[in-house]
Amino acid sequence: MANVVKKYSISYELAQKMVNEALTKARQLGVTENVAILDDGGNLKAFGRMDGAPILCIEMAQNKAYTALFGVSTQDFFQLYPGRSVAVGRHSHACACGGVGWRVSH
Repeated sequence: MANVVKKYSISYELAQKMVNEALTKARQLGVTENVAILDDGGNLKAFGRMDGAPILCIEMAQNKAYTALFGVSTQDFFQLYPGRSVAVGRHSHACACGGVGWRVSH
């Protein structure tokens, strides 16, 4: 079929492993975190919320992950729009440190 494109996306298993590794690192650092992993379309693939992590930061974790889809950290993205929140489409972008983009090759 000429009109079909093969697409690669992160698996649930890898997304969950990334969440688990991030939560392990947070425990080592003595902090409580919310961790969100999105697929290439910006949809939530895996999520972890440590006991004691702020409930209000659940959405922030997802916004940071969405911002990181642009290929830059949220800290670098913040430098583009200092002091402003930015919305593109249905998502807000997190202009704060913490979101990191990952590239998964097949």
